[in-house]
Amino acid sequence: MINKRLSYLNGLENCHLHTKVPLGIRNVSMTQFSIARHSGAIKYNGCTFIYFPKTDELVRDDVIKWQKNQKKKESKQ
Repeated sequence: MINKRLSYLNGLENCHLHTKVPLGIRNVSMTQFSIARHSGAIKYNGCTFIYFPKTDELVRDDVIKWQKNQKKKESKQ
């Protein structure tokens, strides 16, 4: 069982990135995206997703960048 508190997909309520493609995908090992487990990333509908084995999730690379920028903003305040 994956601890959802560790999820990279938590805290995206204020994320204003496009949602034409999902921000992330959970339980990757049980889907057709499981190939990303071997390569560490996958491209889907023109977006690159990074695989996180600890949480078994794929997260869009622009979401990861957005999260890092948010953490920087919070640390400056």
